[in-house]
Amino acid sequence: MIEYIKGTVDSVTYDQAIIEANGLGYGVYSSSKSLAGIQPGTSVTLYTYYSVREDGVSLYGFATRTELDMFKKLISVTKIGPKAAIAILSTFTVDTLCQQISSQNISMLSKAPGVGKKTAERIVLELKDKIKDMNVESVPIPAQGTLLEDEIMEALTALGYQQQEALQAVRATASNTTTTEAGLKAALAWLLR
Repeated sequence: MIEYIKGTVDSVTYDQAIIEANGLGYGVYSSSKSLAGIQPGTSVTLYTYYSVREDGVSLYGFATRTELDMFKKLISVTKIGPKAAIAILSTFTVDTLCQQISSQNISMLSKAPGVGKKTAERIVLELKDKIKDMNVESVPIPAQGTLLEDEIMEALTALGYQQQEALQAVRATASNTTTTEAGLKAALAWLLR
């Protein structure tokens, strides 16, 4: 129905941007990843999903069509609504999310707000075949990494490192890792060598 919105950014909050287009201000909910690139006063195009539910009408928008596509896939999963999908996309990039689903890494998927073990298992079950057409770079990720390794990987990706770089650092420094802090320091030292 509404494929995209193009206009001037009026304001940005933690979960929404107000976009002025043709004299109207549209409230567009989005992931923190998309909102991070939006500044008030600038022109922006967001690819949108128009949601009509019994509790209201909402507009969701994303900086890329790929993120919108993943949002649609997530809300197709049983018991995952738009707010949960936004929380997941605020936690993971599309590439990282696809890699976690492909490798069936339930423990990492469960770290998104509102996603428990059963929901993570449902995401893997219902999306593992649907994400094959998304053209994301395939990176081997251990399906069952230790909790310590997962925490270090999550910290490194939160700092902006790519999944593959983080994985290499964790593997290269695994023998030096006894705590998350020690492992993170060792991995950062390896990456900055």
